[in-house]
Amino acid sequence: MRTVVADDSNLVARNCMSTITCEVFSRPFSAIVLVSLFLCISDGFSQASLDVPVLLMRVRDHQDELDKTRENFAYTQTVTSIETDKKGRERKRDVKTFEVTFYRHREVRRLVAVKGKKLTTSDANKEQRRIEKLIKDLDSPKPPADPNADRRLRMSTLLRAELFSNGRRETFQGRDVIVFDFSPDPKFKPKNTYEAFYDQMVGTMWVDEADLQIARVEIKLRDAFKVGSGAFFEMKPGAVFVSENGRFFDQLWLPTRSESTFDARAMLLYNFGVRETTEYSDYHRFDVNTQQKIAAPKPPPR
Repeated sequence: MRTVVADDSNLVARNCMSTITCEVFSRPFSAIVLVSLFLCISDGFSQASLDVPVLLMRVRDHQDELDKTRENFAYTQTVTSIETDKKGRERKRDVKTFEVTFYRHREVRRLVAVKGKKLTTSDANKEQRRIEKLIKDLDSPKPPADPNADRRLRMSTLLRAELFSNGRRETFQGRDVIVFDFSPDPKFKPKNTYEAFYDQMVGTMWVDEADLQIARVEIKLRDAFKVGSGAFFEMKPGAVFVSENGRFFDQLWLPTRSESTFDARAMLLYNFGVRETTEYSDYHRFDVNTQQKIAAPKPPPR
């Protein structure tokens, strides 16, 4: 992770002084000018006091702890997938609801409903047998690899793979947040084809300033990306991914909604679009030893 920080406090002050000079010569000096001067200088000091590299370093370090803590919570996940043809007309709609837990650091998703209807007894028993087999396999000396591990967008990897710039303060869900723009860091070396995805994205990130946790991320694909080295399909440039979190248990930010919208091409001739929305709800502890509150963010280095 690297940051590009422009110290524009002097530039802000110069621009403000230029504006004020015009006001003085065009009409009598007034209270409006004094207020403008105060606001511009305050904004300049605010930008200068924002230590972006230190803040992002603390967020990155905190993220590793968060990833472990979140595994102690179960939740409900509803995924709505819509496939469209090349003209944007809906071709297929699929809605599935899962109960999600973690076992041995592995996400375990149990299908409980399809298109709003609970599974039949037969299908529920089949799903139960699949879960039992997965747990048994995970307990074996050589547990199977997670086939989806590299396909998930990991915030910890994003924090390492991108250049962050243009830090500014905003309000999100009633909380003070720092907003950054980001783009690929040329020094980041992907370990596999899925990490190469981080080389193709640009976007914006919202970070809760007090909790040092990511509240929202918006990503746009700037170049085409071949999923599975092209074996599955190729995403076209302009794909958009949004992940939004909510604050639970007075301190922990957990996913509440994510959206993916992209056009793609498969087998050279088959063009299609995808709109997928995932909603997260009913967070609760499933481990009696789980603590609802995570450790407070470490103080910044002196």
